Amino acid sequence: MTLSSVRPAKITNVLPGSIAEEVGFEVGDAIVSINGTQPRDLIDYNFLCADEFLALEVLDSHGKIHQVEIEKDYDDNLGLEFETALFDGLIQCNNRCPFCFIDQQPPGKRDTLYLKDDDYRLSFLYGSYLTLTNLTQKEWQRIEAMRLSPLFVSVHATEPDIRIRLLKK
Repeated sequence: MTLSSVRPAKITNVLPGSIAEEVGFEVGDAIVSINGTQPRDLIDYNFLCADEFLALEVLDSHGKIHQVEIEKDYDDNLGLEFETALFDGLIQCNNRCPFCFIDQQPPGKRDTLYLKDDDYRLSFLYGSYLTLTNLTQKEWQRIEAMRLSPLFVSVHATEPDIRIRLLKK
């Protein structure tokens, strides 16, 4: 794995008294992999960190990669907080719904108000609504394999022809 292909999970907070503080994590460090798997998001991070033995690849704030091994109880939280819950970027909506409130935003607002989020991970983690029309087969398989539920689905119509017309797909 080269650094150019790595999208590590950037740490923004190390909780006082945590395992991470004890091990020496610092704000600005980033998790590259856990037990050989690069976490795509907070879901992967939590799943991978539930193990007793963790072999972490960490990129420090100076650009140096370190190997850190941690032995802990199952489900013990490491005490890290991250810049974002999505380490590999946001899945955006490609629908062209005439009622989309994002498309109706006036110009000149902050950039985040114009993001057309349709990311099932944010639905699972935070309760955001999504259409389920922008998922690849791989994402559907992940939802099933990891039993990611509940997901909050915005249903504007159940009749397939009307739904297609509304979503302008």
